Amino acid sequence: MLKNIALITLITISSIGLFSCGEDYTNEIGHVDGLIKILDSSEKALHDVDTATLFEMTIFVKQSIEKIQSKNDTLTKEAALEADQFVGRLKSLYNLSQNYKKYQQEIDLIRVQLNNLKQDLNNGIIPKEQFPAYYENEQGGVISINDKINHATNGMSNRLKKMKENKATFETLIDDPTSYMSYYK
Repeated sequence: MLKNIALITLITISSIGLFSCGEDYTNEIGHVDGLIKILDSSEKALHDVDTATLFEMTIFVKQSIEKIQSKNDTLTKEAALEADQFVGRLKSLYNLSQNYKKYQQEIDLIRVQLNNLKQDLNNGIIPKEQFPAYYENEQGGVISINDKINHATNGMSNRLKKMKENKATFETLIDDPTSYMSYYK
């Protein structure tokens, strides 16, 4: 009986010692949490863009360009400058409308990876000396998507608002025969 108590006590003390000697990953988990905050910020920037207006204006601009091209004529210099004020950075409009879903999927994937890394740290699965390699890899993904979203959304909400406000004026411009060179021949 005394041997059993001694054995149980020894096992209990050994178990406590074994589990309490586990490495503290508080600092590493804090770094991962920092990446998650950056990712959340990127996602918020993406969601701040009014997607209904984005897709509406993308379709409208494509149709307007087709309409101009169908006239087999050239806009006058003045009309072209006015049209440019409306259309502005057309490439960024197309880029965001085409890649919006892809950006969200990339955010979701990175978030899963960060949460898995955090869980592995909490469970002590990753040795501390290997953490920098894991962190650098995840940090690269976060920086990449953050840069893509910042580039794609920078000023987009204001641009879309202006486009929507000036849509009727633009339609009038491209429908007006005096906006085309053939009118003056």
